Order: sequence, then structure tokens, then C-alpha cells
Amino acid sequence: MRNYLILVIVCALIAAATTPFVLAQDMVTVPDLTGLNVPQAGAALNRVGLVLGAENNVLRSADDMSSPGQISGQSIAAGNAVEPGTVVDITIPRVPNAILLYDDNDLTLVNLSGANININNITFNAVDGNGSSFAASRWAGNIRANQCLQLWSIGRNGPKGLPECGLIQRWIVSTNTNEHFWTGQGGTTAFNVVQGTEERAVCQVNNPGRCEFFLTTNARTGAATPYVYFAYTPDRLAIINTSEDRWMPIGQLVVRNNFARPLGAAVNVGNPDIFGNPNVAGQINRLAPGQCLLFTNSNPTSSDPPQDCHVIARLDIGPDLIFWGAVFPVESITDDGDRSCPAATQDSLTLCILPR
Repeated sequence: MRNYLILVIVCALIAAATTPFVLAQDMVTVPDLTGLNVPQAGAALNRVGLVLGAENNVLRSADDMSSPGQISGQSIAAGNAVEPGTVVDITIPRVPNAILLYDDNDLTLVNLSGANININNITFNAVDGNGSSFAASRWAGNIRANQCLQLWSIGRNGPKGLPECGLIQRWIVSTNTNEHFWTGQGGTTAFNVVQGTEERAVCQVNNPGRCEFFLTTNARTGAATPYVYFAYTPDRLAIINTSEDRWMPIGQLVVRNNFARPLGAAVNVGNPDIFGNPNVAGQINRLAPGQCLLFTNSNPTSSDPPQDCHVIARLDIGPDLIFWGAVFPVESITDDGDRSCPAATQDSLTLCILPR
């Protein structure tokens, strides 16, 4: 019965949704993204109704004066007039954050990024010769910051220490020649590194060999805010990314509604479904700098958010369902802390900033 009632509330939220921020039909001008980082580029594009596309990461050359992590190129030049909803890809110079060190018997992957890297979607493939390949997930699900993973083609009693490795996270032996992509077996002269669908490097078979490249540390690069920010009055509430250069991922952010029955019903405030999955320029589940989601009690005194922000999506909720009408617990997506925001106060603005 409880689950049914929760579903009724969620359905009521969807039914009440309004989406006045659907992309307009007028032509818009592409902004200049040069020098911005990825979250900033997303914000600049969304502000005029455009969509951030693929990130093309390229290794920065020695004579490249651009700053690593800042956009150096875009697929549609600034100043062009395009239709709303047009996707703009970006090019970003990067410094290598991973190294492969290898000889005829062993290969070591070194993580220099300072962050854990998910390697479930990384493969190493011979580009000629015997066609061998190796899935990095055979090592582990990720490679920890400043640590190494090692692969041996011969029997071994332990890993080999290297100056580049603070710690060998894991090492394995594979006698399967179909996984010996780096040894030159079968006439292989080169192999590539593929992350997802992107080729990150082509490395030459050498003894010894060294190959440097860049790996993204998450699906969309750019640091995330450590907090979530609520600003609200009795009739309006906004979830705002107040940072200047970070994403605010909120796709898994859940608040508990203690204002409506059944008390404590979960509301995933960053789920596009509760907004009716509107066609908006931006991502409801991940806010760029300056962006926000707006919730109202269906009869707000103003259509503006309670604090200045670029509204990505709006949801008008029945006044008897507004979760900020009472103290509302917020379930952190980064830790197990138990935290709550106070109820809205008449004739005043309430700010509640909690660890994300």
C-alpha cells in the first residue's frame, strides 16, 4: 500500500509538470567556447538553447600554449547562426595522465591522474599481426590514483617494482597468447588503447616500450561540486549549481517528503521523469554552473526562481505536495550522513547547503 501511495504522488508530480523551457524555434548564435572548461561550455551552450556534444581529447604538443582542460576548438565556429538544439562538439588539449611501460614479458599501466579511473570500458588491441586483445576489466573495475596494474605473459611469483609505481594495485599472469597484444607475437607492430568508443592512443611494439596518453576519469570530464544547494520560499524552491566551473550531478539525489502523506515518501528531485522528460537544452540530472531546477506550489507569487539562476526545467506541484513545506531529509549520494533542510519560512528566503 505504501509503495502504491508513493507512486500516486510521483504520478501527481508528473501530471503537474510544466515545461515552458522547451527549446525555442528561432535561430541562435553559437557562443565562443575557447578557454572554457567542460562544465562552463555546457552552461554557455545551454543558455542559448544549444547542446554540448562529444569531447575530443587531444594530447597537448610541446609548443601548444593552450591550458590543459580548457577548450581549444569547437565543431561549429563561434558566431554562426544555427537551430536550437544543435549539438556542438568540443576539442580539449590534455596532458597525459596514464602511461604504459612494457617489454617482451610484462606490461604495466600507470595512473598519473590523481583520481581513480574506471577501466571497465578500456581495451588494448593489436592493430596488426595476431589480432590479440586484452580487456582491462580483467585486472579490476578501476585503477586507483597513482597506482599501477601489471600483466605478465610468463609465470611469475610477484610483481615487478618500477620507479613510476607507488604501489602495484594488482598483477596477473596470462599464458593466453590471444591476450599478448604488446609482445610482437604474430608480427604485431602496434596496438591501440580504446576507452569506450574512443581510441586514446596507438603504441608501437618496442622492447622496452613506453606510451603516454589521456584517459577520462568519468563519463563527462570536469570536477563535481561537493554540495547540493537549495534556495526556497514557501511558494518556490530551486536546486542551484552556484559553482563557477563544476558540474552538480543530482540524478540520484533523493529528498523525503514529510509535508504530504504518506510521510517520508521519496522524491528523486533530479530524475527527468518527474518533469515529464522535457526536451530542454541541458541535463536535468546534472546541472552546469549557474543552472537550476525550479519547483513551485502551482501558485507562485513570481515566475522567477528565488535566487538568480538559469532554469533548466520547472515543475508546478500541488500546494499540498510541496516537500519543502516541512523539514525534509536529504539522502546524500556521496556518504551515509543523515541530514535535513528546515521548512520554508513565511516572507523570507531559506538557504540549505548540504554535502552532495
